[in-house]
Amino acid sequence: MVLLMGGFGVFVILDFYGKWGTPDFEVGDYLLLFMGGFMLVFGIFFLIMYFRNAPIIRLHHDRISFGREAYDLKDVAVLELTGKFPFGWGISLPDEGACLTFKDGTKKYIFDMMYSNGPELKVLLERRFHNTSSPKAAIIRNFNTLRIEGEEFFKGNPFVNFRASILWFIIGAFLWHLLIVPPNHNDVFIFLAVLGIIWFFVLVFSTHYFGLTKDYFFVHYHYLFWKKHVYTLSNIEEVVFESPGKGPYRLRLITRDYQTKIYAASTLKTKTWLKLKKALEQMGVQVRNEAFPEG
Repeated sequence: MVLLMGGFGVFVILDFYGKWGTPDFEVGDYLLLFMGGFMLVFGIFFLIMYFRNAPIIRLHHDRISFGREAYDLKDVAVLELTGKFPFGWGISLPDEGACLTFKDGTKKYIFDMMYSNGPELKVLLERRFHNTSSPKAAIIRNFNTLRIEGEEFFKGNPFVNFRASILWFIIGAFLWHLLIVPPNHNDVFIFLAVLGIIWFFVLVFSTHYFGLTKDYFFVHYHYLFWKKHVYTLSNIEEVVFESPGKGPYRLRLITRDYQTKIYAASTLKTKTWLKLKKALEQMGVQVRNEAFPEG
């Protein structure tokens, strides 16, 4: 956003000064200066937002510092290692992270998307406050050796839904021009082929479905049927159902070592999500539903 808004603002301002003082300059061109200045201010706003929400965090034996602000760990009243917390400064959508609430009411946030080593920091904090040992990695790489018995699937139809229909429309347009109304130039075929490939990959990574046994949680791909991720239920810290704006519902899986994976599942209906939630809770997995009402 800094590069986009700031770069566009500089471009518009330079365009204004290129016209200023020339015969082509008009009073309406002052609007370019206003727009460019607004874009620059917006870019600076996002830059300040970044530094405000991503200070350098240093964890010491008895204290933690966020930028230049240092706090004693003994003054932490509540430690929340998962959850959605307000990003602040006009950004209404909360983001996943951790929260340290101190005895004087001060809250300090550690947003997951701002720190590449956020999971390691969470593990260290948990060990400091709860005297736990380091958790093992939760994902099972060599899943082909597993004996899968009684896997229950939670899935939808990958071919009959809104997003899939867009791919069928692109394929239909390609076949229409190929077989019925050939175009004068091959650019149409190239455009439709590239668009179809891009949209296919959008579908691949937005149409996961899930499987569950008494010991394992499976994440499958509708279109890459040979590919899947496998987690032991005992190593799952929490599962979160999310609704990111206009995008499809997705599942955020948080492991015991606070690694996070996000799996969009646009083919699942609400009743299927609720069925999955009930099944996971029966297996002792904590589920946080932030996507839809359950009434």
